[in-house]
Amino acid sequence: MTLSQIHTFIVVSQTLNFTQAARELGVTQPAISTQIQLLEEEFQTKLFNRVGRRVYLSQTGLLFLEQARQILEKVNQSSEAMHHFKPISKVDPLRLGIGFGTGFTSQTPFQNFIRGTYKTGAVQTHQASDLDLVRDLEGNKVDMVITQIPEEGSAYDELAKKFDLHPIQKTNILVVAAPHVASGKWRRDPRVLEEYPLILPSRQTFFRDYIDSIIARLGLDTTVTLETSDTDLIRKVLLSGIGIGLLPALNIRVELDGGTLTGLSVPEISSPSILAALTRKGECDQIPSMLHLAVKILTSSWMSLNPASLAQISA
Repeated sequence: MTLSQIHTFIVVSQTLNFTQAARELGVTQPAISTQIQLLEEEFQTKLFNRVGRRVYLSQTGLLFLEQARQILEKVNQSSEAMHHFKPISKVDPLRLGIGFGTGFTSQTPFQNFIRGTYKTGAVQTHQASDLDLVRDLEGNKVDMVITQIPEEGSAYDELAKKFDLHPIQKTNILVVAAPHVASGKWRRDPRVLEEYPLILPSRQTFFRDYIDSIIARLGLDTTVTLETSDTDLIRKVLLSGIGIGLLPALNIRVELDGGTLTGLSVPEISSPSILAALTRKGECDQIPSMLHLAVKILTSSWMSLNPASLAQISA
């Protein structure tokens, strides 16, 4: 379907006469017939009924007429918007709050995508606990928060009501250990958490809140050896064989694939966790804007993400 075919259809529907439509459009009558025939072949239905020497809209044609008018109206609106748009020459820095489990390194060309569209665009990052970052987002101190949010925890629904929540990548929560540690009492039972020292994310993260709620609900007696929001440190401690941890599979994909860490899926624990971006309600709808572009970069296939980490977004 082309705009020329749509325009031809509308003119024919107004005149109900192929010859008159040809005169109005400055083309031959066979050209009009060909355009209509191509549309009818695409839709696999007749748009006009021919009764004797008269032409009438079919029921399908009547339906398509409204759609066709809306399409042309949208095209005209787009054309007008493009002609009147003036690119922004200077923009404020995009302020990102980085929470737990994003696995930031220095490899992702996020800044390149920003500056590819906004030449003077800059990105400022701020790392803190999830709860502090949410307060910063509410207080307009950051423009976006990126963090891990367990899908089955209460936080997911609460955040989706308060903010615009943009899923980036879904992963499962795994019980994780070095292979020589996992060779002993390792089993798909939540009580395995009672038998090893635990290496867990810091409190005031949505991920840790979910883990604590599971431990409390199951009545487990656990021992926490280390709490940190540094996923790299958690990985290193686990690789050394000191205890077991709970992490999104996304953050340890390289180690799992290489066999240096073992991941155990425990039904009572291993719900999906969503790496997501949070923005204030409606702010991402402003197009074009750096915030809208940032969400597009993170949630589209433009940028290839390292499966073990979402790369560093550096200023």
